[in-house]
Amino acid sequence: MPEDEHASTVVNSDDAFYFSVDNVHFEELYDWADAKQKCRMHSVTGKKVRRQSSTAAGHCISLNGQKIAIFRHGDKVYAINEKCPHAGGPLHMGDIEDLPGKSLCVKCPWHSWRFELETGKVQHPKDRGVTAVVYPTKVDTDGNIYIGFEQFSSHFFQSEDF
Repeated sequence: MPEDEHASTVVNSDDAFYFSVDNVHFEELYDWADAKQKCRMHSVTGKKVRRQSSTAAGHCISLNGQKIAIFRHGDKVYAINEKCPHAGGPLHMGDIEDLPGKSLCVKCPWHSWRFELETGKVQHPKDRGVTAVVYPTKVDTDGNIYIGFEQFSSHFFQSEDF
């Protein structure tokens, strides 16, 4: 059976199974809501503002048989499928943007598609009929992160003996 790199505990709550995220703590996540961190993270080249490649935008984790990108914005952690549904780009490397209307989005680093972190709906380009999978999250008082799933991955039920 394949093992998830970052999971140890499963908690059943709110009609979801929550897996704990090991090796990534809430305080370790880059806070996209913190203006001081944003200023250190970007460099100006000519007229373009670029994210410094040495600064992590998000984290990619394996949990419940899925690759998931996680981001922090203030007191909230967002979890979205790691691969962009448009062309498979690595969303954990994307920037977080506040779009007009106050929707918080992740911008795919490959083709600049933007997906709402709450719903997974594509915001740019419009009317594409594509949605990214998002997952509910919880953070406990110790800063441990939990990601919710509707069901266990089928890999939990596979036997190596067959």
